[in-house]
Amino acid sequence: MGDTLVIDNDILWGKLVKSWATGRNYIHPDRDAIAIPRTLEDLLQTARDVGLHITFPDGMVGLAVIQYSPQTAVIKLPPKAMVEATEATLEQPGAVYPMPKFYEEFFEVPLPALSRDQLFDLHAARIGDYSIRNCG
Repeated sequence: MGDTLVIDNDILWGKLVKSWATGRNYIHPDRDAIAIPRTLEDLLQTARDVGLHITFPDGMVGLAVIQYSPQTAVIKLPPKAMVEATEATLEQPGAVYPMPKFYEEFFEVPLPALSRDQLFDLHAARIGDYSIRNCG
């Protein structure tokens, strides 16, 4: 455990999520579907089984896996404590927005330094995007 979520391979994680969403095995297409985990322990075991390492923040003990239809508007609210913790981090001198590393890897450019106001605007935009967008 730690104080932040760490997923050591974003592409493998994405393939695992796609596998659960579709019932197809995107990691090993010649194998059966990967069961959707129902507990945090199940999730961590499934991750280990496919060669993925995940660390959850201290105190995280539950798991909710939600799949909805394209006809349903879903607004996912982040936990208040997580929003406030990120805001506190962004207030620190020299703060850098905690973007997943794959953005720099795919676009082959370092993310720019941002002013305090830009950091908070990016934070708001990412929360807004996360809360309402469907993946596809």
